[in-house]
This record gives sequence, C-alpha cells and structure tokens, in this order.
Amino acid sequence: MRRGGGIPSDIDRRSFVALSAGGLMLGLAPTNADAQRGNPAGLVRPFLSIDGDGIVTVYAKHLDMGQGIWSGLASIVAEELDADWDKVRVEGAPARMPDYAHTMFGAQTTGGSTSIANSWDQLREAGAVARRMLVQAAASAWGVPVDSIAIDKGLLSSGDRQAGFGVFAAAAGRLPVPKATPKPPSAYRLLGKQALRQLDAAAKSTGAQIYAIDGGWPDLKVALVARAPRVGARLQSFDGTAASALPGVRTVVAIPTGVAVIADTTWQAMKARKALHIVWDESAASTTGSEPFMQGLAAMMAERAPDHRQQRGDPDHAFASAAHSVEASFEFPYLAHAPMEPLCVMGRMEGARCLLRGGFQSQTANQAAVAKILDLPIESVALDSIAAGGSFGRRAASDSDWVVEIAHLLRATGGRWAIKLMRTREDDMAGLRYRPQVRHHLRGALDAQGRPTAIAHHAAGEGVFAHLIDVLPDLHRSSVLLGNAFDLYGFAAGELAWWRPKLDIPVETFRGISNNHMCVAKEIFLDRLARAAQADPVAFRIGLLQGDPRQAAVLTRAAEMIGWNTPPAAGRMRGVAVHKADESYVAQIVEISGSPADFRVERVACAVDVGFAVNPDIIRSQVEGGIGFALSNSFHSALTIDKGAVVERNFDSYPVLRMDAMPRRIDIAILDSAAAPTGIGEPGSVLAGAAVINALERMGAPPAVRFPYHPA
Repeated sequence: MRRGGGIPSDIDRRSFVALSAGGLMLGLAPTNADAQRGNPAGLVRPFLSIDGDGIVTVYAKHLDMGQGIWSGLASIVAEELDADWDKVRVEGAPARMPDYAHTMFGAQTTGGSTSIANSWDQLREAGAVARRMLVQAAASAWGVPVDSIAIDKGLLSSGDRQAGFGVFAAAAGRLPVPKATPKPPSAYRLLGKQALRQLDAAAKSTGAQIYAIDGGWPDLKVALVARAPRVGARLQSFDGTAASALPGVRTVVAIPTGVAVIADTTWQAMKARKALHIVWDESAASTTGSEPFMQGLAAMMAERAPDHRQQRGDPDHAFASAAHSVEASFEFPYLAHAPMEPLCVMGRMEGARCLLRGGFQSQTANQAAVAKILDLPIESVALDSIAAGGSFGRRAASDSDWVVEIAHLLRATGGRWAIKLMRTREDDMAGLRYRPQVRHHLRGALDAQGRPTAIAHHAAGEGVFAHLIDVLPDLHRSSVLLGNAFDLYGFAAGELAWWRPKLDIPVETFRGISNNHMCVAKEIFLDRLARAAQADPVAFRIGLLQGDPRQAAVLTRAAEMIGWNTPPAAGRMRGVAVHKADESYVAQIVEISGSPADFRVERVACAVDVGFAVNPDIIRSQVEGGIGFALSNSFHSALTIDKGAVVERNFDSYPVLRMDAMPRRIDIAILDSAAAPTGIGEPGSVLAGAAVINALERMGAPPAVRFPYHPA
C-alpha cells in the first residue's frame, strides 16, 4: 500500500482523493485543479485509503499508546463512509509536516488528550468526501441518479443493484473532488454507540499485538547502553575487551550518552554490558537529593517573593477580615512513567535514507533530531509509527532523548546493521525523566456564616517546558499551575503564586501535566474548608461553581449516582472530588469501607462531560484505568533521588497499584452534550486519590501532607 508523494508548496485544506494502489486515497491536494484528477505524485496528507477488496485503511497522525485512539479516529471515518467496521483498518501515519500537523501544537505529536478534538473535523470531512465520490462513481457506472444510491455497512445499492466499496474505489479516485457535508449526529450509526469493537482488541487479547520491543526486522541486532549513573557524570574511559569477547557480541562503541554494546540477542547484549569496565568522571555530577530539594522548596516559599503572582479581588482584606481560615501544605514526589513497554526503538540505514520503527509520540521532533545527527534532509528520515505499550508523557520528550540514541548508534557503526535499541526496566526507571517534585500551600477564608470568601493557592516546583521558557513563558508556567483552586473555583478574592527553583534533575511531561498534583491538593483542601464551614462537601463545591455549570453538572450527576442524600451503610464513608482539565469535566465520589489503617475502595461513582462522546466504551475504559492510575500515584508510588541518581529502579521498590486494590465497583455516567468532543485520557486520571483521601479524613485519618499518602 503506497502513501503520498512529495509536498507541494501551494496547498489548501480541501479534501482530495487520488488513485493509488488500485484504490482511493484521501487527504490534502494542490490547489491546481488538474493535480486533483488522480495524480499520485501530487498527493499529500492522506487520511484514508480504500483498496480493491473494499478494505478501508485510516492513517492516524496521533499515536496509540493504549488509550484506544486509533479505533476512535478510525470510527470517525467509518461513520461518515457508512463502512463495514469489520473491513476497517488503521495505521500510524508517516512523519511528515505540514501534512500531519497537530493543528493546535504546530507539530506532529500526541498529547493533552486532544487527539479526537484535533482530528474530528478533518476526519469527518475526509470520510464525507470519500463517501460522496464512491456514490458518484457508482451512479456513473450504473447510470442512475446519485440520490438513488444508499450505503450500508460498506455496500452501495440502488434498486436491485449492489456492490462493495472495492468495486468503485479506483473509479472514485479519478473523479474531481466534490464538496461534502458531514452527517448530523442524529444520523450516526457507530459514533456515540456503546458496542463498538476496538480494532486491536483481538490482537491485544491474544498477544498478537506487535510493539517495538517485539520481534523486528531480519538480521536485527540488539543494543543496550551503559549510561552515566548520576546526572552530570561524563564518560572518562572504558575497556570493552571482555565484553567484545563474549559470544554474539558484534561491537562496543561510545556514544554521547554512554557506552553501547551491540549483539545478536538481547541476553547477549545484557551479559556484555555487565562485562564493560567503565570509568565515569563525576566531578561535575549533581548532588541533588529529593529530601533536601523539597526542604528547599519550603524555604523558598517562605523567604522570597514568587516568580509569578495573580490576584482577584482583595485577598489581603478578605483574609484579614475572615472569621476563620484554613491552611494546608502538600508535598508531591518525583514519579516515574513506568509504562509496561520500556522505551525501545529500531533503526536501519537504507543508503542515504534512515528508517526508524517504534511508538513515536512526537514525530516531528524525533525526525528532526535524527536528521541532524545523521546529517540528512528531514525527508530522508522515515518513521514507521506502531502502537506503543504505554507512555504517560515519557515518549513526548522534547529533546527526543530516547530516539536520538539510535541515530548515534547508526552513525557510530556506519549503518552496518539494523539495530534495536532496548531498555530494561531498570534502564527505564533510571532514565532521569520524571514527574516533578512540587510543594503546595493553600489558604482559605470563611466569613462568620461559614461562607467561603478567599483562596490562595501557592506552588513551588519546576515545570516540564523549561526549554521553552524564553519563547513561551506562559506555557512553561502553566505546566506547573494548570488545575489550581484559584482558576477552577469562583472565590470572590484569591491569589495564585508560583516559585521556580533551580533544578538539575530532568523532568518530563507526565499524564495530566500539573493536574495530577494540582487536582489532588485542590480537592483535599476544598474538603477541609467545607468541614471547617460545617458544610456539605457537594453543596459547598457547587456554590463555588456557579460560573462553571458543566463542572457543577458532573458533580450533581455523580452525587445522584451514589445516592448522596442517603447516608452510606454503617462502617462506610464517602469522599468527593471534581475537576476540569483539557476542556473535559469529571466528578468522582467514592465509598470506602474499613478503617484508615485498613480500608477498601468499595465503589466509585463517576460522571464525565467530554462533549459529544465519540466512543463511549473507550471513554469508560480510559476512566476505569485512570482511576487506577490516580490511586497508584496517591497511595503507592514515589521516586527518590540521592546525589543525582535514582534509588528505585524496578517495581519491587517502586510499587504500583495491583488489581486486587482496584475499587470493587465503578459506575460511569457520560453526560449528553452537543459540544465538540474533548479528551478523557488525562482528565479521568487525576481525581480518585483525592476523593479517597477525603473519605479517609472524614473517617478520622490524619491529614494528608506528603505523598504517597499512608493513613495508617
């Protein structure tokens, strides 16, 4: 199956169908009308193809890393085509700008729970135009009016005539591009429905799903890298004699990040790496430790003015005149992404061309970084994007650190072998790219009637876009402050402040960006403020959400689901959390049993508003997984840095939530909405820990201060 050719300089954003591989491909086209008549060389940015067998292949510009987005994107096209879902396939689109640009971020990338929102209009248009062209081709072949043709599950029919897409795909590809209007939601047959099988469900269930860590090209060699043990350490010297003498070892080479061994198998490479004799120069290595750094954040907040401050109303007067005030501090640790598939990428040289294969989350950055190292034109670096076994932000590294190593290896070996660069779990955990440590301090004011009058939300910690601080300072700041109480609750007066520390430990985007700690601090504090006001925690929040009816609506729905107005059974307690992130709204109310020292999450009632719910089953799956992710981060996982090196290197010392600790019951309601679709992968993964802690504190558990929280 061929994809598009060169990128013309004169393009518009009209849909285009071109003949390719005996079928039809749809994307963008040159404005020249002649080039729109089936010239494959003029084809750019194909979104779908239909072959002679009627197979519809959708090209996804976003990465599927377990969130089900490839099925979601394909379903948009299938809906507009009225395709047979059993004949729909999906592939990762090639790395090519501007064809596959994320229209919000200006690069080909995946993040911010924006994949559906970003591709919604593009794929609806692509499917609608392809459908119309198939209909026109059929009408011409049958000699019938266009309006007489119907499509149902990939079959075109008119009277007693019937044929599949494949019969007319080539003819459709030769037609000029018509205008086409996507369907109204009232006509949907697939979208918004519950029972839509995910395209990769069978492969994942049987182990047939292929990731970069699996298999590979013929004669593929395996590389592992011995990297510096501490941030800032440099390679002084190494002796690879013993390693090179081991069976299967092809070579030992130095690259900028350390010393690599290349062998025939992974096990051979692992044994050879252990046999390396390396001397590291640690004279300039980091001395940073987690505990001293957190103490430094506290001192910074106490001793100097913030780097950023916003105010609303007169918070100083509100606090000075308050009948009662509440204060709390929260400390959040480094977290490792720890995806099930450790970072892995394959690469090979094909003459003056480089081909990479892996789960690429930031294709534009990855492609450019590799091209620079290999001194190749951008278009000479091809990325074959396949599904990734998790990321949580790690694969989005702005400097493409996990991809550039394969380029250095190919350069150091002269492209002699196709190489799979592997990382063990320990390599992955020790990779020094983590969720930042952050310290929060919140203060709230109440009047004599217990009404909230002011909020102050202060935070100290590094953001994840430090490399952009000079050009996009607001973006960097938002990566620390997104999801704060000042912005999301309607206090009449308030203050938001941020202290930026000097930090030499690399930090990276992490699922939810700052929402994963902001939401927790915000919601625990709001519950404490409600208790101080002797107010119902649901009603207290809704009173502060009058300016945000969608957030208030999901909270109201979650309360109805769990029967909030009816007390829980004896020995049980409930906790509340509500949040807005990535233009999506989520509320979760939990019910726990037992005691603070030995508790069980019995139930989670969750309501979400994600605009139009494209794939309800995927939404539910993402929320269920997100609940586990949030509970894991709140109660189990923490990473420690000691003198510039990570302490925890595998799941024995970095525990994550196990299945037996998942809530016994999860109920999810998806609110009906006519708004454009938004995302759920991140918004649903930040609340559950706060809701459970609120229930524990209402049971009498000691106040949460440091995470992971251990109420016992």
